[in-house]
Amino acid sequence: MSIIKTVIGLWAGYEGGIGIRNIIERHTYYNEAREYCNEVGKPMLRIGMRKYFWEPPDADITVDTNPEVESIAGGICADERNLLFVDKEFGVCINQHTLEHLNSIGDVEKAVKECVRVSDITVLLTPSPYSIFTNVFNPNHNLRLYFDRISNAIRVEENRCNVRSIGQAMVVKELPRIYTKGIGIVIYNEFSSLM
Repeated sequence: MSIIKTVIGLWAGYEGGIGIRNIIERHTYYNEAREYCNEVGKPMLRIGMRKYFWEPPDADITVDTNPEVESIAGGICADERNLLFVDKEFGVCINQHTLEHLNSIGDVEKAVKECVRVSDITVLLTPSPYSIFTNVFNPNHNLRLYFDRISNAIRVEENRCNVRSIGQAMVVKELPRIYTKGIGIVIYNEFSSLM
């Protein structure tokens, strides 16, 4: 019985650490993004509205497929795969935990292309593919994404095991290579201190 308690304790500590890192990471990227947008005089775009009290605030413009987004200031109900904004309209686009809900690698590619198109810098936040905690709690995660920040690439896999997770980020200024197997290209950006 003590072995089971030890394993459960280790697992809870591991998942708790990922959760705390996720919260800190979200706020750090949000604050850096806000600072950049203020410096360049452009608004910030957030894909995926705030759902929990511990998340950073919504941005100047927040896009979500949930119609409730229209009840917040700057909220627009729209699809992240077809954003109705001009090229480079935003300083930063933060795509916060939406990509894993899409249905295919093609959908991820469209969404990332749109985020990169409408902003100077794009911050992609998705669940960690290594966390077990959210496996049970979020059956709506259709995909698992693995970010390779060194090669500027995103590997996308179908979430066959319903493995759910929290906490990883990637900052991009140019479109990353999105693939199921292989390698990508190197990228540099203003947020390199966070990478």
